[in-house]
Parts: sequence; structure tokens; C-alpha cells
Amino acid sequence: MAKKGIVENQTSDINELSKLVNEFVDRYTTVENEISLLKEDQKTLVDEFSDKLDIKTLKQAIRAINIKKKVEHQDTFDTFVDILDSRIGD
Repeated sequence: MAKKGIVENQTSDINELSKLVNEFVDRYTTVENEISLLKEDQKTLVDEFSDKLDIKTLKQAIRAINIKKKVEHQDTFDTFVDILDSRIGD
């Protein structure tokens, strides 16, 4: 049995390993850069609409909708929300 984190079929050839590591790092760096650009785009979008919309509340509403989309048993979820809403209230 392999130790945790050790890939059994990882090459032991240093040249091949070096090539794989370099490819991984290049692609990983590209993804990191794209994430950074998307975060900048997101900030620009928020700045653009911040004087027209309550962005904080809108983001919370988006989170709530995304959670609701993941629920398998919608009726049960809605029942729980109703119970909790009346218990917790405003």
C-alpha cells in the first residue's frame, strides 16, 4: 500500500519528472493568473453597480439561491426554512 500523498506510478526518471513538474507549474500559474484577472473583473463589476444596487444584499441573495439549487428535497428544505424563519425571526 502506498503512503498517503505518494503516487505509485510517478516516474523516477529525473528528466521526465522535471518535464512533468514544469508543465504542471506552467499550467498552474496560468490558472492562478486567470483567477486573478477574474477577481479584478469581479471587483470592477461590483464597483460599477455599487451606486445602483445594494451589492452586499444581492450577493447574499445569490448565495441563498445557489444553496437552494443544491437541495435534493425542496419541500423538506422549504419546511425547515419556514420553521427556522418563524423561530429566529427578525
